[in-house]
Formats: sequence, structure tokens, C-alpha cells
Amino acid sequence: MISMKEILKGKDLNSQSEEVKKNLNVLLEKINKIRALYNKPMTITNGLRTMDDNIRIYKEKAAKAGIPFDLSKVPTKNAHLSGSACDVSDSNKELQKWCKNNEKELEKIGLWMEDFNSTPNWCHFQIYPPKSGNRWFKP
Repeated sequence: MISMKEILKGKDLNSQSEEVKKNLNVLLEKINKIRALYNKPMTITNGLRTMDDNIRIYKEKAAKAGIPFDLSKVPTKNAHLSGSACDVSDSNKELQKWCKNNEKELEKIGLWMEDFNSTPNWCHFQIYPPKSGNRWFKP
């Protein structure tokens, strides 16, 4: 099963706000339900983020895309910042395929995912619906 330590990615649980702790506990419970149903190892590549983590990630994305970094475009409401999301490695796209074939399970558990075109080698799971309400959404 996935541990809280894996989702915290080196952050201290006790130093988080009560809201973030609550979200992390809900996320851990829900992602472990997926893990049990999927019945294969899952590696968390991105869990709880600080704003510094978020800025670094978006700087890397801009550099990779060859565009100037714009701090004003860094999302401040990112689900990772509130402990509401995690990314799971999926280089062979097996987990993506499983999720598409098991949408009802995602619905029952209460997880939403970024569109797979936006997550080429990972799956983004979050515990709150996006504004669109769609199970799969564009970030």
C-alpha cells in the first residue's frame, strides 16, 4: 500500500495546516483504494508541494517548452499545494488504461484525473472535482 510518507515527499505532516492534513488523509485513503483494485505497485512521483516546489516545476516546464518563465502564470490553487492530489508514475500507460476501463470505480471512490494528453507518463489523481466537474479534465 501507499504510505503517507510517499505522498508527503519529505514534508513534515505535523507542520501542515489542519485542512491540508485532512486532505492528505482523504487522498491517502482514496489512492490506496485504487492501489488495491489496480493490484500492482504504484509509485508516487509528486505529492504534497510547497509553493517553491510549484514554482520550480513550472520553471522547468517553461524551459523544456523553450518559453520564458512567467511567475504570474504559476497556479496558486494547485491541488498539490492543498494536499488534495498526487501523481503516479505510468511510463507504460497501463494505469491510464486501467483507469479508463474502470471509470465507475473512480466515480465511486471520488477521484478526478487530468486528461492523459497532459500527463504523458504519469496519472494525476485529485480528491476534488475541477470546475468543469468532468472526471477527466484539462489542467
